[in-house]
Amino acid sequence: MKQKMVSSTGGERVIVIFAGWSMDSRPFEHLVRPGYDILVVWDYRSMDIDWSSVQGYKEICIVAWSLGVYAASVTTHTIEPRVTAKIAVNGTLFPVDDRLGIPEAVYTGTERALDDRNLRKFHRRMCGSAEAFKAFSDIAPQRTDIQELRDELNAIYPAPIIGNPRSMRWDRAVISRSDAIFPPENQWRAWQGVVTDMVDGAHYLPMQEILDRYIIDKQHAGACFDNHRNTYDTQALVQRKVIHNLLEAMLHYGVMELLSNPAKMCLEIGSGTGLLTRALLRSCQARRMHLWDIGPDASGCKGHIFNCCDAEVELCRTLPQRYDVIATASTVQWFNSPGRFLTECARVLRPGGFLALTSFVSGNMEEIRTITGVGLPLLSLKQWLGILPDSLELIIARDYTASIPFESPADVFRHLRLTGVNGLGRGASARTPMRQVMERYPRMLDGMCYLTYRPFILIARKKS
Repeated sequence: MKQKMVSSTGGERVIVIFAGWSMDSRPFEHLVRPGYDILVVWDYRSMDIDWSSVQGYKEICIVAWSLGVYAASVTTHTIEPRVTAKIAVNGTLFPVDDRLGIPEAVYTGTERALDDRNLRKFHRRMCGSAEAFKAFSDIAPQRTDIQELRDELNAIYPAPIIGNPRSMRWDRAVISRSDAIFPPENQWRAWQGVVTDMVDGAHYLPMQEILDRYIIDKQHAGACFDNHRNTYDTQALVQRKVIHNLLEAMLHYGVMELLSNPAKMCLEIGSGTGLLTRALLRSCQARRMHLWDIGPDASGCKGHIFNCCDAEVELCRTLPQRYDVIATASTVQWFNSPGRFLTECARVLRPGGFLALTSFVSGNMEEIRTITGVGLPLLSLKQWLGILPDSLELIIARDYTASIPFESPADVFRHLRLTGVNGLGRGASARTPMRQVMERYPRMLDGMCYLTYRPFILIARKKS
């Protein structure tokens, strides 16, 4: 395999993009994502790869496209402990399969008929439209050796070069409805059990939009919350209510009784301004609490151990069976991999321990997403339950709908700003002018502008 760092920020996070067949780094050299370096991998004639280039990163996100999905699945084992998000785009773990991948006749026919003309035709089909193909041609790969490209196809089928087992842990599969390379129905069958997004488009999707949509801009999120900690408590009306609901459930299902034992250890992820922290301390006698947050300690709580960190990454580095309770409120929606988070919670909890969390499900702030097409990649409650590890026993899961009225669209965004939430996100594809958002924001018959929140609570117990 070949690789090239196409964007460097000097940070602690990196996105590794596994390109498709016949690609090099050129179609991806324009990509950026704040807070992340970007490494492109291509050329699957050999599945050998030198991972020393990502050795210094604390978090690695995998975005794999087309045949790159298979390549990523058999080569990322050694870096897996630092991998959070794993996003598959128009590819499967079964690259040549009549039901789960590219039909065998299509794949072998492409290899046998490959020449300069047919390579160009392949790229045209890959792009879907003449307009998309024209845009792709401006950044097209510069691999012109036909025998080299034929060897790349032969290295994957009929006999793979290596026999590494395929990594089955993937967070999300993105499937284009008009994919003319990997049939969408085959992809759908291949990704049963994985969160799947059906999107409009061809096999080749603009990768910048994928990064903006699915890779969380943690740097920006942390800065926004840090800048508005003084106003969060007064503006976070829904978050405060859902914390109240979570605490009532924790009391009812014995979490507080467990915490009343001073020997028990509690971890709060995303302590923020201390809304949940203070409530926990008022409700139990536990004094062995660890607080984690991406920004400085603003909880106002003394006598506990605080760690300023990226909790999603820190959890992967925590010793197993360390805590009796893990509690978190309105935080994990900023994580790249909810599935990895739940798995790590199960590992870090002691038998009989509890995970208690609040976050948001799909449909949250739908008014803004409908106008801009931008928002966090949230799961439904059903999808959350689908990724709950077998070692965690579900106690309760419940979602809510809460609509807050505002007199104007400007008041909506003022509210979001004062809670530290960036409703439009930040990224190259988040370009809807604020004026258009204001003009198109819906008003109800009563003249008010509503913002709809979709919070949920979940409590699970680690099986003995």
